[in-house]
Amino acid sequence: MEDTLRSLLECEHRRHEASDALISALNGLDRELTLHALASAQRAGWTEQAADGWRLTQAGRTQAVQIMRAHRLTETFLARNSGLPAEQWHTAAASAEHSLTPDEVNALADRLGNPRFDPHGDPIPTREGLFPEASDQPLTSWPAGQSGVITHIEDEPPRLFARLAQQGVFAGMRFRVNSGTSSGAGLPLSLEGLETSLPLELAGLIRVSALPPGDTPTPAGAQRLNTLGGNQSAQVLALLPGCIGAERSRMLDLGFVPGSTVTPELASPLHGPVAYRVRGTLIALRANQAAQVLVQPVN
Repeated sequence: MEDTLRSLLECEHRRHEASDALISALNGLDRELTLHALASAQRAGWTEQAADGWRLTQAGRTQAVQIMRAHRLTETFLARNSGLPAEQWHTAAASAEHSLTPDEVNALADRLGNPRFDPHGDPIPTREGLFPEASDQPLTSWPAGQSGVITHIEDEPPRLFARLAQQGVFAGMRFRVNSGTSSGAGLPLSLEGLETSLPLELAGLIRVSALPPGDTPTPAGAQRLNTLGGNQSAQVLALLPGCIGAERSRMLDLGFVPGSTVTPELASPLHGPVAYRVRGTLIALRANQAAQVLVQPVN
């Protein structure tokens, strides 16, 4: 029932008509279970049925804000402080959200610095139930040749979100669409120094917007550290948004900070870890770790 309240708040925020089918899809439940949850919430005075679908009462909205804040703040905490893969944040938060009290949720928000968005780019409502304004649009409608930033990645259905995480696509990354039209093979993108083609079913989960004031497109010639040739030196530009939590702190401590020079020196057989020299020390990184370091080759 609490999951249903959270789904109704999501519909309200996105101005979608909350039909039985849409709520079922957001909850990941079949229609019978969804209708049972809606009826239970209605008896509790939390929902009501209208001509255009279901909606929250004021009491129900208060409950829904609590559940959504608990869920999205927990995901933010897991992203920053745990070693869980990105595709597991949602499931873990969906379990924890029901056990947190309002005071515990507010304390968690304060501890995290009262973030406005979770790691997927979803807005986190304030204590008063207000949402930060969003001005994004679907990636599939973004004009070719124009740089932007990924602001939101839908984490439902989980199997598609997991595929995006495995491909290294995260909210906060800069991109450019390389063709005005997509094909059956996917949407061609430049994504933080990586040329890729994103299947349309995955591109449909992504929302994007213009670069924030003061931000610039990915520099020409920049590439991922894992694509750097042997003995080719490069300057570290940034750690990408996919490098988070304890892993990010470790990489920074090892010297992968903007301005550092890094050189691949020793490669393991069978595509194993590569040893990179940075600040006079050899550091072994797996390919997925090195892929989160944006570099600019130098002579």
